[in-house]
Amino acid sequence: MYDVAVIGGGPGGYVAAIKAAQLGGKVAIVEKDELGGVCLNRGCIPTKAMLACAELYDTVLNRSDNFGVKVTGASLDYAAVIAHRQKVVKTLVSGVGFLMKKNSIKVFKGAGRLASANSVEVTAADGSKETFEARNIIIATGSEPAKIPIPGLDGENVWDSDGALGADNVPKSMLVIGAGAIGLEWGFMFNKFGCKVTIVELMPHILPLNDSEIADELAKSLKRSGIEILNEHKVTKVEQANGEMVATVVTADGSNERKISAEKILVAVGRRSVSTGLGLEEIGVATDRGRIIVNDRMQTNISSVYAIGDVVGGALLAHKASEEGVIASENCMGHASKMKYNVLPAAVYTSPEVASVGITEDAAKAQGIDYKVGKFSFRANGKALGIGEAEGTVKFITDTKYGEVLGCHMVGPHVTDMIHEVVIGMESEATIETIANAIHAHPTLSEVTKEAALNVNGSAIHS
Repeated sequence: MYDVAVIGGGPGGYVAAIKAAQLGGKVAIVEKDELGGVCLNRGCIPTKAMLACAELYDTVLNRSDNFGVKVTGASLDYAAVIAHRQKVVKTLVSGVGFLMKKNSIKVFKGAGRLASANSVEVTAADGSKETFEARNIIIATGSEPAKIPIPGLDGENVWDSDGALGADNVPKSMLVIGAGAIGLEWGFMFNKFGCKVTIVELMPHILPLNDSEIADELAKSLKRSGIEILNEHKVTKVEQANGEMVATVVTADGSNERKISAEKILVAVGRRSVSTGLGLEEIGVATDRGRIIVNDRMQTNISSVYAIGDVVGGALLAHKASEEGVIASENCMGHASKMKYNVLPAAVYTSPEVASVGITEDAAKAQGIDYKVGKFSFRANGKALGIGEAEGTVKFITDTKYGEVLGCHMVGPHVTDMIHEVVIGMESEATIETIANAIHAHPTLSEVTKEAALNVNGSAIHS
């Protein structure tokens, strides 16, 4: 019998397996596709590799002259972009396989389901089945692209994120439905590769869950790069004409209508939990609209069954899934660990990038919190000017009485790396004065964080 069996080998599942093995457990993991899950194979990693190519191509074509570098005859080799992406993915996936061997984790290839509260049935690709027992089971089956019921929204010219990844060329034009992280990253990427991109979003601003001021600043930058953004609009139907997809787009209130033609349509309206076919109903695991219900120990209503990552809902982030995997495995192995979500960073990899942690100013207002704001622009930062990436802002939300950092929202160069200074500060319950008084190396982009922290109390030096 295994101590822990993990169903799903993504960033939640494989991390959970390793943690359980580190704690002395006999561990098995079940994965029907490649280890690494969506993140390593079809999501986080391949898209970031392609985004790096897009930014470099844009720099060579449009920005290199600013740095005294003259380039002639530059062109895009999309097959080479794909080759770069696949090389990165292969390296990381093989690395996960190595980690399984290093930690003596048994890997079962096939689709896993709960045969009971303490046993897992694995169905291989050829249909053969085998069952093994485990004291504890962790479900980490992730999510898949969500679909929306719009007439005509189907066929080979309609992509989800997986379809976009499978493309062997750059379309001439693309309509993106949804302005969350996935839609914006794909739209940004194809725009830099030379595609005409239009993004339709039902909500008043892009990145609806982010701070609206930061989202609006990113929107201005994307528009300057040639992307058309239609906030408070929706697609009502799609037709085909002259080899293109023709979408009927109306304002949210229905007052205005227009037709938009595009070679491809990318549906990026979110993802849904993968929880069907797992045997949940048979053994009585509680769910809510497809999401598995868990407590703060990542435990379901069945004491031996845990669930983590996208399948439990909440923020669909790989690092959230990984941390939940650690918590679940610690509890499986006899520890008493609880998951905390109040200091959970999020990132968007456009250029400029977006990063956030904690509550937004909009949320602070809605909750009636007595708060203060401190902001500082990258345009006054020497490093940002030197690298030619001076768009963006760092913005703090703090409690007025004690100076507690309630949230931080950034748009600008490399902010997906910069945000962790604030994450660690919030995790350790540092005040805004702690960040403001900390000496930051010069010249660095992180000086913008210090200045924004100083500006909460009107003390920014370089404003």
